[in-house]
Amino acid sequence: MYYEPDTLWGRTVAGDHEISVPRSGLSIVQRRMLQQLGRPRTFATLAARSRLDAPKLEHELVRLAQMQLVAFQRPGTSQPRTAPRIDLPLLQMPPRPPRPWQPPLPVCFAAVAFGIGLTLLILF
Repeated sequence: MYYEPDTLWGRTVAGDHEISVPRSGLSIVQRRMLQQLGRPRTFATLAARSRLDAPKLEHELVRLAQMQLVAFQRPGTSQPRTAPRIDLPLLQMPPRPPRPWQPPLPVCFAAVAFGIGLTLLILF
């Protein structure tokens, strides 16, 4: 999800409970952000008050939303959402290079056994 300056972020009931009784093992940054979201704020306001750069701030907010501790409402929508949808461009992964051919394991054992047998035959 690319951050939008007008997206509203706010704490959910589960987030309120997390503030009163810590149980989720949040980082200090996430806990501080959760405390700031007692009243809904726009992403632009959060970015202005935070020392984090915008992508890092968005990452932390998305992590809190995945844990359903915060909800967000995009501009032009009527319902807040707690499960973020990531809107990233499709990345073209390069194809994996083919693995070099390896003989099957029984063939390797047979070759080793043949070599040992031939060596013993020569020695005795």
